[in-house]
Amino acid sequence: MSELRKKSIVSIVWTYVGFIFGAINVFLSAKYLLPEHNGLTRVLLEMGVLFSAIATFGVPTLLTKFYPYYSDRMDRKSSDLLTVALLITTIGFLLLAAGTYFLEPFISRKFSGKSALLVDYYYLVIPVTFFLTYLTVLEAQAWNLFKTVVSNFFKEVAFRVANLLLLVVYILEWINLKTFFICFSFLYGVSFFGLLIYMISIGELNITFKISKLTRRLWTKMLPYVIFMLAGNIVLVFKDSFDGLAISSMHGLEFAAVFSLVNYMVTSIGVPQRSVVSIAFPVIARAWKEKNMPKLADVYTKTSITLLLISTFLFGLVWINFDDVMTFLQLPEIYKTGKPALLLLAFAKIVELGTGASGQIIISSRKWKFELYCNILLLIAAVPVSYLMIRQFDIWGAGAANLILVVVFNGIRFAYLWYYYKLQPFNIKTLYGIALPTILILLTTTLINFSIPLVNIILRSTLFVAGFITATLLLQISEDATGVFQTVKKRLGLAKPPVE
Repeated sequence: MSELRKKSIVSIVWTYVGFIFGAINVFLSAKYLLPEHNGLTRVLLEMGVLFSAIATFGVPTLLTKFYPYYSDRMDRKSSDLLTVALLITTIGFLLLAAGTYFLEPFISRKFSGKSALLVDYYYLVIPVTFFLTYLTVLEAQAWNLFKTVVSNFFKEVAFRVANLLLLVVYILEWINLKTFFICFSFLYGVSFFGLLIYMISIGELNITFKISKLTRRLWTKMLPYVIFMLAGNIVLVFKDSFDGLAISSMHGLEFAAVFSLVNYMVTSIGVPQRSVVSIAFPVIARAWKEKNMPKLADVYTKTSITLLLISTFLFGLVWINFDDVMTFLQLPEIYKTGKPALLLLAFAKIVELGTGASGQIIISSRKWKFELYCNILLLIAAVPVSYLMIRQFDIWGAGAANLILVVVFNGIRFAYLWYYYKLQPFNIKTLYGIALPTILILLTTTLINFSIPLVNIILRSTLFVAGFITATLLLQISEDATGVFQTVKKRLGLAKPPVE
């Protein structure tokens, strides 16, 4: 097994360990927090992600794009790239923190009617933003060093374990609600300090106050890149955060909690994207530097089919069990109203993952400005479309708007890469990746309908998983999936010995 594939798999495993803890957190939050209290935690995180995107000033993509130039020309100990990144980020966070004061009257006007609780705890977004901002910078540096397994552990697992412990402490009534919210706003500090200590321990947190000749030479390229990436990141994150904020503003925090639940399920479908992209991004950046188009085409195709297969597989598991899981867990009835939104949001996520690492290929190329222009057009369309759909159809409208926008946006990306670079990731195996889960969903939901929810969950999941894995291997849909299967067989001693 290649080193990249191995790291990608381990990274995905850690991410799903984090997801398991996250699923427990979602259940406990829905069960033991009032819907509006649960909704507040979700909205605080949404705002923190949005503010963090502003505060980082596009630094994470700057680190990834320019790291090959520094690693080829300078010793790591003398490289000032990370120092420059942290300096820019610090300036961005200070400006953002000051801006939250001036934004407070706007928040009060928009949320005091339906979501007054957010107004009371508005300033808790500052610690969320602080730790998430610097965690994102350290994470980008870890990606450059191919330490994605460690960074994903702290981002995906450590945060959720800390969240689980906090929920348990609150459920046991050892702290009151106000203390719970305050502690919640500092949870990303666990991940930040964990990754910070790790980077120091391996000697990769290199800070220097001497500006190198390379930085002076590249500065004219780095500055516009930072500005453009800042704008692009804000656009994308604002689009992703807008739905939850708009729902809480127009319909209340309890509906934001419902949207958060179904959105978390959809996020589970997209979990592999983060791990695969974290591995592929440095490879893509170097391939552009070396003008290695066959390598780019290979990465594009493999990320597309791999992410498509995993996303359709996970969607199938979620969809066939949704009603029975809601009944079995005895969650409040309001959470069941999120099923239509779940379907539409999941389709949007599958489309996004199915186009592979298209975004990373574009922003690593000489034509990286195109990504910003697309993001601006996306935001211009996203805000009014999402606003009108949410106002009219609640969370169902958010799902429909998201699907429309994702299809259009990723279609433009696909057309651009095909037109300029003759790169496209699809083949006959793409059709297999779509047809296989569709057939299995229809089969399992038609054949298995018992009155006991747990029985339905077990039998449907078993049939779906067995059928999906068997068909994927027999049809050899994914080279990565086949490679993993062969490796597992060898580890278990099941592989046939080579013929003499």
